[in-house]
Amino acid sequence: MPRAVVIGLGYRSQQRVGVVAGLVVDSLAGAEGFAIRITSETLVLAAQPGSNGAAEVDHAARLAALPGIIGVVGHGGSREALMTAPIYNEAHIPQIVPTGTSRRLRKAGEWTFMLAPDDSAEGEFLGGFVAGRLHARTATVFYVLDEYGAGLRDGAVTALTRRGVRVLDVVPVDAMGECLPVAPGNSYAAAVDAALLRGRPDVVVLATRQRESGCIVARVHRRYPGVLFAAGDGLTVNRDFSLRAGAAGDSTYVVAFWHRTRPDSISRAFVRRYECLFGATPKHDEAMVYDALYALAEAVRTVGPDGEHIRRYLMSLGRTRPPLAGVTGPIMFPGSASRLLMTRVHGEAVAVVAP
Repeated sequence: MPRAVVIGLGYRSQQRVGVVAGLVVDSLAGAEGFAIRITSETLVLAAQPGSNGAAEVDHAARLAALPGIIGVVGHGGSREALMTAPIYNEAHIPQIVPTGTSRRLRKAGEWTFMLAPDDSAEGEFLGGFVAGRLHARTATVFYVLDEYGAGLRDGAVTALTRRGVRVLDVVPVDAMGECLPVAPGNSYAAAVDAALLRGRPDVVVLATRQRESGCIVARVHRRYPGVLFAAGDGLTVNRDFSLRAGAAGDSTYVVAFWHRTRPDSISRAFVRRYECLFGATPKHDEAMVYDALYALAEAVRTVGPDGEHIRRYLMSLGRTRPPLAGVTGPIMFPGSASRLLMTRVHGEAVAVVAP
């Protein structure tokens, strides 16, 4: 009988990553001599305001205690990954973080692996695009108050300044505010209006997520319809964003790690399977989760289920071993900046901007 090994999913919301896990579970089960199971423990703590950190830590502790666990994919963002990394490092369980970009993850421990490029690389990419492709001479930066926002803020401001783009203002904003048509007012109106008093930016840089981004875009557009927007990967383009941004959303460029139009055969096969099974188009973060799961499965196939052997295998990718060929590109740790690409919003979808 094959030996049972477990891969944990470090996500509090299973709606999207569960789809990806279901997509790959059959192929993961094919590891010779092992029956690989993907699982997520039910959270004990409710997702109440103020208890999120405790819930993430509790989730990680429950995953780390599972018999047969050989690795974890997650947690969802930089803050969650940083909070839970000490648990996995103490337990000697490899943790692959698919989309967390905080450079602090590089020092989170030798058992924590970043699949995405860090915020300094993303900020450099974003700054280069704003200066080079959008020909901006001035920019205003809005950032959300967490590890993702602060890290991308620093990377983008450094890149913009080095390229001679004058940063008019750098504005912190709270997450999860509201605006029309969901709420009667705009929670970000005062912050946006105060920033615009410092001058009209050619481009507004957004180190924010979809809800606050939509409200900021709408408010800036109301004052200066010709301003363009450039956002980091934390902005998921969906109905939540487009509802708040309105027609101005189409003036927004967004960094991504992958796009469904990637031409190689591995990516095309993933898209076909996903669309056939679920009748929807995969997002770039779902493809990154897929590749993280694939990397752990390949580690088990190659070196067996021992945690130390898996850790060394993951470290060797792109160094003493070739990178794995993944859906999103070469898999190595930390992720290469070469996977970054720029997209432009069209309604609730995005299209790749030619290099």
